[in-house]
Amino acid sequence: MQPSVSKALSNAWEQIAVNIVAVVLAIAVGLTVGSNPYIIGLVVILMIAASNRMGWHGVNLGIVSIIFILDAPPDQFLEHAISRALCIFIGLVVALTINRVLAPPRYKKNFRKKLYALVYDSSEFFLDSLKHYVDSTSFNSYEKVKPTLLEKQLEEVTELYEHAREEFSSKDKMQLMERLLELCRGFIERGENIEEMTRQRVKRRQAPDSPPQMGQGISKEFQNLLDYILVGKGILGALRDSLYLSFTYVPATPLQTLDQDFWNEFDLRMDQWQKHFSGVYFLRATMEVAVVATEMRWASKRMRSSYELSIKKNDLQPLEESKQFLQENPGVSGGPKE
Repeated sequence: MQPSVSKALSNAWEQIAVNIVAVVLAIAVGLTVGSNPYIIGLVVILMIAASNRMGWHGVNLGIVSIIFILDAPPDQFLEHAISRALCIFIGLVVALTINRVLAPPRYKKNFRKKLYALVYDSSEFFLDSLKHYVDSTSFNSYEKVKPTLLEKQLEEVTELYEHAREEFSSKDKMQLMERLLELCRGFIERGENIEEMTRQRVKRRQAPDSPPQMGQGISKEFQNLLDYILVGKGILGALRDSLYLSFTYVPATPLQTLDQDFWNEFDLRMDQWQKHFSGVYFLRATMEVAVVATEMRWASKRMRSSYELSIKKNDLQPLEESKQFLQENPGVSGGPKE
């Protein structure tokens, strides 16, 4: 028995090969040389060497076959060998039948459930990192949030995917599953980068050699820029909610993205801030804002492409149920959740 049908098939063919080699080797040695503990040990060593040479991993069953055959009385070699081989082959057939027909492993449903949950959780971590960056102007110290649990979830979902992919058909949108895995990985990595950048920003602002105005708050222009990052965070949150709902329901609200109008306003606020400040210290702040903007642009594009793949599915619920879901779950309404 194996965790997937393909693994069961692969393991079955390997065990068949191992048993054939073990039976032939044991019979040949038993009929020509005889049998005693030393000969059994030597044949086992030869079997292990042959298995390593061929790259087989199921050598244990072959060793058992060798011992059973060579441990039999001389006049029962062939009968014992045939009996043992038949038992092994029958066992392989039974295991394959169970794996394939009676109790096939069902990973698809569990994989989807955990993947969709990870999409939401990892995106929440990314959106929170944006909020932490904006709020960092009021922090005296900051300990970045580490996505340890999310990384474990991603590892678990990736492992489930390797098993579940055999159960997917052409209707299940494998491309969407792969895109969502990439999206989750990106949310975690980029959110962690912003968290580290926030930690460094707080440390730099509290350093003794920071400009005098650092102790006097921030400029109006820069605050306007930070406020607009929060606007973008809200739009990304609405886009995430639309993507999450599209896994099950027909979209009930228009899709919100960071469109060109958003970035035009962002650039305008950026220019207004940069007119009043210059120098190496403020250059680093400019670079940080540029990094945040780049990550937000990435998130918007990736979620939109995933959304477009998701709504092509044919097994979505009616529009009325989508509206009912939104009414019953106001926290997932397409708007920012603070």
